[in-house]
Amino acid sequence: MAEKLESIELALFERLIDVGKLLERRADRATREHTGIKYTQYEVLIRLRNAGGEIRMTELANKLVSTPSALTYQVSQLEKAALVERVVAPGDDRGVLARITPAGRQLLREVSQAQNDMIRDAAVAPLDREQVEAAYAALGALQRHLRGEETGGILPDQAPPEDTH
Repeated sequence: MAEKLESIELALFERLIDVGKLLERRADRATREHTGIKYTQYEVLIRLRNAGGEIRMTELANKLVSTPSALTYQVSQLEKAALVERVVAPGDDRGVLARITPAGRQLLREVSQAQNDMIRDAAVAPLDREQVEAAYAALGALQRHLRGEETGGILPDQAPPEDTH
């Protein structure tokens, strides 16, 4: 039988869940205000940009911690807005890639400062530099444990070069 959680360990888990929900709610509100799309859709655009412009739908669903059907719906909405397109994977007629369009890249550039402001206000301003670095390291360790890799945190100027499809 596993050891009983210490009070602080249980409290940590509850805070992580609470903060995650609060951040997601704030991000969704800000994203809708500045783009007209949901944060979950904005996150698809970010992941596509970070992947160099395109990625297999199955891999994208995994990175977003989403079900394939939920991702298909979000990508369909982004296709209607001409921000994403789906294409057949080269050499694999059954594989499907999601690809960000020039309009999707433009949307990311246009809302970059508004998103930066929201992130600073919600997650950076209340902390000092040491706390930011400690939180980044601790959450990275949790990602590695739960996902097997660290994801996210790629700055726009560190993203892979644009694909010219």
